[in-house]
Amino acid sequence: MKNRKIKWGVIGSGGIAYRKTIPEGIVKAPNAILSTVYDVNEIVNNNVAKEFSALSAKSIEDVVDSDVDAVYIASPPNVHLEHVIACAKKKKHILCEKPLGLTTPEIEQMIKVCEAEGVALGVGLMMRFSMQHREALKAIEQGIIGKPVFGRAQLSCWYPPINGAWRQNLSQSGGGSLMDMGSHCIDLLEMFFGAISSVSCRINNVVHNYGVEDSAVVLLEFANGATAIVDTHFCVPDAASKNMLELYGSQGSIIAKGTIGQSESGEMTIYSESDERGYDANQVRASTGGREINPEPVNTYLAEIQEFGSAILENRKPLNDAAVGLRNHEVVTACYQSAKTGGKIII
Repeated sequence: MKNRKIKWGVIGSGGIAYRKTIPEGIVKAPNAILSTVYDVNEIVNNNVAKEFSALSAKSIEDVVDSDVDAVYIASPPNVHLEHVIACAKKKKHILCEKPLGLTTPEIEQMIKVCEAEGVALGVGLMMRFSMQHREALKAIEQGIIGKPVFGRAQLSCWYPPINGAWRQNLSQSGGGSLMDMGSHCIDLLEMFFGAISSVSCRINNVVHNYGVEDSAVVLLEFANGATAIVDTHFCVPDAASKNMLELYGSQGSIIAKGTIGQSESGEMTIYSESDERGYDANQVRASTGGREINPEPVNTYLAEIQEFGSAILENRKPLNDAAVGLRNHEVVTACYQSAKTGGKIII
């Protein structure tokens, strides 16, 4: 068992699977072997299979009927339910990209089927595996910044109209910048500050005229009294968006740039003060100081694959199990409901 490796199949071998999860995660994870890949684009799939020395499957059935232990699903969200159930029925463990499904009932059905078949179901929210984010969480839990007060998480990019892009098709994706990128921000903020109790959201198409929003801003309220903002856009140039993470508390803050995203690390600093300080009418702010958080970086796709594989081998729930994906989708769904009604939604 100690030296056993998980044999992986992939459904949706193009896109994020080809760019990140296969080369940085499955291929490099010490407990993983890439076995079989499938994509609706046969040319793309054949190229991926050749590049990574995998078998090129001709259908979903080829993948689930093979001897793989687990399947990574990176197909469009509108077919996640179909693909998850197909894998579960053949006793394959499943790591599925977010959103797990287009609706909460879809995700609940996935969970029910996977539980009945005795297979693990995980969600691709890999940013929670960033070592800097783990260190920030530890600092908050240790009370280093005091009682959580306010947070901000930003993730934006330039994503112009592209013919055939499923992320720009509402029926396939379920949403735009909020669903695709804001979900990561929401997941991180709930990891740091605890349960979200209500949301208020506004979405818009400011620049790009496609079928999903290119802009979203969310106000989150937490059960502990803290608040936070998520701002996420498909219409801000990559170099202009610094993907900021700001976590403020009664005794300090954690300020980061570039830790949110697909890279291994960014810049993160903790600023902390004693709770014995008095009121300073001059409100002097030092231009320097703070303690940098620079743990040994770990590729988040590698960490995600390794954790899921370890959970299978150790017969335990993965840290990114389906409950995480279900909760994230419930919050994001509430955000879209708020945007539609213009009001605050209690969760």
